[in-house]
Amino acid sequence: MATLDNSIVNVALPSIAANFSCSVDLVAWVVLAYSLTLISLLMVFGAWTERRGYLFAYRFGYIFFLAGSLWCAVSPSLHLLIVGRIVQGVGSAMFAAIGPGMVTTVFSKEERGKGLGTMMMMVSGGLMVGPPLGGFLLSMWSWPAIFFVNLPVGIFGLIMVYRYFPLLERTQQKRRVPLVGAVSISLALVAIIFAVKMFKKFSYSDPLLWGLGLVMLVGIVVFMRNESNPKKALIGFGILRNRQFITSLGAQLAYFSCISGTLVLVPFYLEQVMEFVPQQVGLVLMILPVLMFLLAPTAGRLSDKIGFRILTTLGMFSIGCGLYLLTKLDVNSSTIHVVLSLMVVGVGAGIFGSPNSSALMGSVADELRAITSGIQATNRNIGQSMGVAVATALFSFFQVRNAGLVDQKLIFVASFRPVIYVAIGFVLIGAVFSLIRANRSA
Repeated sequence: MATLDNSIVNVALPSIAANFSCSVDLVAWVVLAYSLTLISLLMVFGAWTERRGYLFAYRFGYIFFLAGSLWCAVSPSLHLLIVGRIVQGVGSAMFAAIGPGMVTTVFSKEERGKGLGTMMMMVSGGLMVGPPLGGFLLSMWSWPAIFFVNLPVGIFGLIMVYRYFPLLERTQQKRRVPLVGAVSISLALVAIIFAVKMFKKFSYSDPLLWGLGLVMLVGIVVFMRNESNPKKALIGFGILRNRQFITSLGAQLAYFSCISGTLVLVPFYLEQVMEFVPQQVGLVLMILPVLMFLLAPTAGRLSDKIGFRILTTLGMFSIGCGLYLLTKLDVNSSTIHVVLSLMVVGVGAGIFGSPNSSALMGSVADELRAITSGIQATNRNIGQSMGVAVATALFSFFQVRNAGLVDQKLIFVASFRPVIYVAIGFVLIGAVFSLIRANRSA
């Protein structure tokens, strides 16, 4: 449900921006507020779930997500819409914090890639349905409809949770829940992302930037102090010697940074340069999740047999090729050019996701699965937030720099292109992490 909502929101961003007469940089907070909430809570909820179990987590998540969706739907201003997205983020954090850990618990080591591939297929299903559904809803009604649609889906999901989750064996976790470490590192990460987003608007001497720097420093110090004590550690400094864990996190961070930074601007290109209507935008944005839906299960099963390195590296290479094709877009580009570019990116995303997730979840001991699931989800949202923050900040910078071009379409294309080159840089980083990882979990 969370992926369905996110993919619909991406399609609706131009409509929301037009409704509230705001810039791309400002409407990006509809995405960033949600992502920052996830980052601040994922590891906290991952640790909390170790003690309370999956039934509590999903019940809590659905209730908050439904409340946030209703709030967003009735919001009369952009600022209240952003507050509603924060409430949604609280609920979604519970889903995201435990999904991979729960799948890894249910499936055996030999079928871990298969299980995570199936989960990726379901995630892609939400992403696949979202764009065309969003386009249809926007063609019939105004943007609040994209949040109202969450209500029947969420109610059905909550009924399923109450019906089937009590059948799951409850985890018997005896270790103390490391909330101090989780909260401290979460606050530090939020401060970093927020500072990146706000950096261009404030001078070096601005108290807000220094305050964010202080929060980041204190959070890191408290986290490191807790991690040095095995009884209080979230996951322990010993994990830094785990090459599979570190390289998998690095590759995941690079992957989501490049994908999110690109996709936040593509709907604006389609509407403002190619003059697509929302229904057409939704159909084009379906390309990535459709390919992920088709390829993720196969990639997961294949990684169980041949390992992770080849598949994740090949996936990054394909994403890089697709992004390079996007740099060739101009004001006269054809629909075929856009579709082909996104197809190449989608193939890479479908190949990369499941093997990398399997490598990460297989790199830790069984008793750390819940918190590792939270760390994985936190890392994913850091990448998404960083990608959106960097992309929108760079885009705004180049819009000002290219203002002399006069024609709005030329300004957009000239500002869009350098953002994609930066995304390709993230791809290269992800490819390096993929190449230097171990091919199989120990």
